Amino acid sequence: AQIRVRGGTSISASNEPLYVIDGVPVDNNRVAPGGANVSSSAPRNPLNLLNPNDIQSITVLKDASATAIYGSRGANGVVLITTKQGAAGRVTADYEGYVSASSVARKIDLLSASEFDSFVRQQVSAGVLNQEALANLGNASTDWQDAVSQTGVSHFHNLSLSGGATNTQYRASLSYLKQEGAIISSGLERITGRVNANLQALENRLRLATNFTTSFVEDDYLPYQQTSGFEGGLFTNVFAFNPTQPVRVDAQPGENPFFETGRGRQSVRNPVALAEQINDFGKTTRSLGNVSAELDLFQGLTAQVNVGADRSTSSRRAYFPKISPVGAEFGGQAFQRDRELTSKTLQTYLTYTAPLQGQSFDLLGGYEYNDYMTEEFGVESRDFVTDFWLYNNLGGGANEQKPYSFKETNRLVSFFGRANYSFNDRYFLTGVLRYDGSSRFGSGNKWGLFPAVSASWRLSEESFLRGVQALSDLRLRVGYGVVGSQEIGNYNALALLRPDAGARAVIGGVPVTGVAPVTFANENLKWEQTESFNVGIDYGFLNGRFSGTLEYYLKNTNDLLLRIPVPQPAVVSDRLENVGQIRNQGLEFSLDALALADADKSLLFGLVFATEKNEVVDLGTRDQIITGSVSGRGQSGVNAQIIRPGEALGSFYGPVFAGVVDGKQTFEDLDGDGVVEPGSDDRRIIGVARPDFTVGLRTNFTWKNFDMNLFIRGEFGRDVFNNTALVYQTKSSILQSNNFIREALNDPDAVNEAPVYSSRWIENGSFLRFDQFSLGYALPNFSTQVRQARIYLAVNNLWVITPYSGFDPEVNTDAGLATQGIDYTNYPRPRTFTVGVQIGI
Repeated sequence: AQIRVRGGTSISASNEPLYVIDGVPVDNNRVAPGGANVSSSAPRNPLNLLNPNDIQSITVLKDASATAIYGSRGANGVVLITTKQGAAGRVTADYEGYVSASSVARKIDLLSASEFDSFVRQQVSAGVLNQEALANLGNASTDWQDAVSQTGVSHFHNLSLSGGATNTQYRASLSYLKQEGAIISSGLERITGRVNANLQALENRLRLATNFTTSFVEDDYLPYQQTSGFEGGLFTNVFAFNPTQPVRVDAQPGENPFFETGRGRQSVRNPVALAEQINDFGKTTRSLGNVSAELDLFQGLTAQVNVGADRSTSSRRAYFPKISPVGAEFGGQAFQRDRELTSKTLQTYLTYTAPLQGQSFDLLGGYEYNDYMTEEFGVESRDFVTDFWLYNNLGGGANEQKPYSFKETNRLVSFFGRANYSFNDRYFLTGVLRYDGSSRFGSGNKWGLFPAVSASWRLSEESFLRGVQALSDLRLRVGYGVVGSQEIGNYNALALLRPDAGARAVIGGVPVTGVAPVTFANENLKWEQTESFNVGIDYGFLNGRFSGTLEYYLKNTNDLLLRIPVPQPAVVSDRLENVGQIRNQGLEFSLDALALADADKSLLFGLVFATEKNEVVDLGTRDQIITGSVSGRGQSGVNAQIIRPGEALGSFYGPVFAGVVDGKQTFEDLDGDGVVEPGSDDRRIIGVARPDFTVGLRTNFTWKNFDMNLFIRGEFGRDVFNNTALVYQTKSSILQSNNFIREALNDPDAVNEAPVYSSRWIENGSFLRFDQFSLGYALPNFSTQVRQARIYLAVNNLWVITPYSGFDPEVNTDAGLATQGIDYTNYPRPRTFTVGVQIGI
């Protein structure tokens, strides 16, 4: 999952928001080690360590005045998560359990076995294919999408206990999740535990709190690879594999149809064998905890200290057997990798609240220290005499690769202050000043000063509006602030060296491997800064039955951190510098309407609407950046997107498709030179991945003991590059005995016409998704010992209305710098049905 708060603010740095759980910032870095060959995997969202039942509330901070107190880490917004706490009273216990079934919601329309057989025979009769193609036809009828799909059955159990006395409260929970993927050989198993405790002492002048969460996750990774060539991972082979061949995964390489040979001798891999024969597992233990103390020194002055840590250890074990075409190249391949991340934080505050009649004033000052460490170690071995050992005996491989290891650290130190003032509950003013120092920048630019100010005016309390009965609240807000970003990785300001076989020398008669530069030093490297302005109105009518906000924002990100080519000849090709500017501006609107509210029923509607415009303003010395690698056979060196001043991030750039003439694709002659080719002068902007606007609608309905919730969301005016269709919606696939998307039968392209990236493959990616529906019933008078009992049915991803022809329009294949809206063999989004029960005693 990805969260973007008011659009991305950077091209090469991170656009992820800061997650703060009970006051402890969570490290956003990838926790699990990466894979190899086709075993790459998408990074997990850091919230994966949490049990959703432990969450009390989630608050998203968006404008600069709200995020400025978090300094550089809040440049992309802040997601505040507060977990449930204990309460004074008798001990209570709550249990929730559910069973769910997930299946692929949508399929790609490929040729069936009979259609494939018929088409091959037609092409042999026409002389396009030779007789060898007939030898590749089998007698089976295999739908490879069905063969790799399954109904993933999952179950979840959560037990929590809470209670306490007047001065001490506690809550503890334990949960277990076993989740099967909608694709075979994919899923996870997770155990989480959490303990919260609060203590008041010294007549409530001293308040102590501790929060601790730990999770253990076992991942079953799928041989899933994107942005790859013609061999690729599981889904690339699902679309290509011959449907007349049977599903066989237990035969020897010579008997198993792992490889099909046609003209061009392209290798195609049995997707079921890829999934079931490759062993690729991960184990991750992550713990997050903090201890805080508040002490009222005297009236109005409070001191607070918070010490927290976030630590994860993860291992990954994989074996690619000799029987598999992936491992056959190396005679069997095994690796073990271990990764460890630790972040520590210390926060100290002094808060002063002044007692003023008709006014309020509070002042906060603090210091924060954060320390981050990442280290990883990996070993690999190849050429095994047997597949029996898997990854448990790396010494059994005759070809042991060099191990690798690394360790990185960085620190962030901050001083900050905040002042709040209000007068007569009508006028409010907030000022924030933060001074951040990061070890990632040059020696003269490690520190940055980031101010913010906001004000609001509660007009509904003014005399000229106080008599308006229908108006319950009206507030005008305005804010301005600057925040910095340091999410560029470690050591980019330094000159780095690494061992290089090309730098070998003989010293004392002994060959010695030397080192060579990796990067140039850049002492001038400094903060990427985002300057934000926002103005908004909060409103409420009819005693709050109708409420919402309307807000405009403008964000300018300056001193972009980009890699710039170094004049050659030089020992490195580029280095990181501060150049360029990006602008985001948008409008946000929300409305909650309580349509019904009486003793036994209620109906609430909620609407959220947002529109955002993004523009690259400047790229420094560069006119443009070509990015977005196009994947698939024959697409080496082809790119789909451009980053250029005046255009939005996510702009597709390429030739304009003009139709098919005599079986050949034609394109518009954009430069007027009479030569039409998909070259640099015959390309233009052919689409934008960013939506014109987004909308969300929620409905909450209760009637007596029944409750119903519905959530719908949509994005409109967005484009998607269907890289999957570019590669597989072409009859030329048959030249390699590969299957293809049925729609290609209606295309006038000649069979030998290779696919070319163009506007032909840019599709309307707008969608309206019925994201979630739930229906529950609270059992009345279930038992005197039971506080509550509820059963429910829920459906996720109920259906999607979209003109897009792929699995799902909501995609983002990572295909280069700041790429968006590229779809290539993504893991299909499942539809999930859930039945659950909640019991409290």
